[in-house]
Amino acid sequence: MYIDNYEQYLDIPYVKLHFTACVAEDCYLPRNKASALRGGVGQMMILQNCILASALRTDEDCRECSCREECLVQRFLYTPVSVQPAFSAEKLSMGYLFECENYYEDFAEGDTFDFQVILFGKSRVYLNLLLQAVWALGQQGLGKEKGRFSIVRILNSRKEDILCDGYGGVQIRKDRYYPETFAGYAQFRMRQLQKNGYRGALKFQTETDIRFRKQRMEEFDMQAIVENLARRAYLFNCFEGTEMDLDIFMEEMISDLPRICYQDVNRIQVKRFSSRQMSSMKLGGIKGEVQLDRIPPQLLPWLLAGEVMHIGKNTSFGFGRYRVF
Repeated sequence: MYIDNYEQYLDIPYVKLHFTACVAEDCYLPRNKASALRGGVGQMMILQNCILASALRTDEDCRECSCREECLVQRFLYTPVSVQPAFSAEKLSMGYLFECENYYEDFAEGDTFDFQVILFGKSRVYLNLLLQAVWALGQQGLGKEKGRFSIVRILNSRKEDILCDGYGGVQIRKDRYYPETFAGYAQFRMRQLQKNGYRGALKFQTETDIRFRKQRMEEFDMQAIVENLARRAYLFNCFEGTEMDLDIFMEEMISDLPRICYQDVNRIQVKRFSSRQMSSMKLGGIKGEVQLDRIPPQLLPWLLAGEVMHIGKNTSFGFGRYRVF
């Protein structure tokens, strides 16, 4: 019903932007830049758009603000879903995620680093809000050391530059700001894998925090991975306004699970500092590689779409990125 009609239920648009940043001075940048960028961008959005003076901004989550429902920052950080999910009443960060796998900390003036931002579904309309916040964050500086940077290039998924010089300064090439879809990406990757061959393995490139049967996953388990992927895909359909029966979808997704033949697991703990709450917190997850005995054909498109979605908790900070190979 659902799993075989992946084109319909993965017809969800997204835009992936590839940023190149140039460091303005000798400095130390956070090891986990995706987390720092996500936190810093949120802080810049609040400073730029909140109508309250900073001295009056005592509610860090903005729960008591009378303008909360119309606030651009809240709409970006917690873009409303179109269909209420069956299992979650919490605020969901479904509209975006940050990626950065540059873990260097010691930078000299002129060094560069790359990061990516994915805007999902209707969150694509917040491009200008995002770019303004990234620019402001570069001026203020990233992390505790406040390492300043400037954006020198932004590419789309086809490696086309979306910035150009125009009347009045740098302009956005909106003709190059077009969406891809999960289904289109899965089809591209299937052609790529069929051409080059693949081992039937999953490599988890960033920390992955999956809760399975109310426990944090300490090693990889295919049922936990596939169930989490199913929930993630279900939530994106809720985000876009497509109704699904989660129980039926879940049964289909786990009906023919591949077996793990071998796995290499590294347990990781990440320290994150919240500028908004002025406190540090520890986030956990596992990284590594899973070798499977096979990948069922009907499951493959969903696993490939998961490369874009990410899985697990804290995906907006770059957690849960993996690749099929």
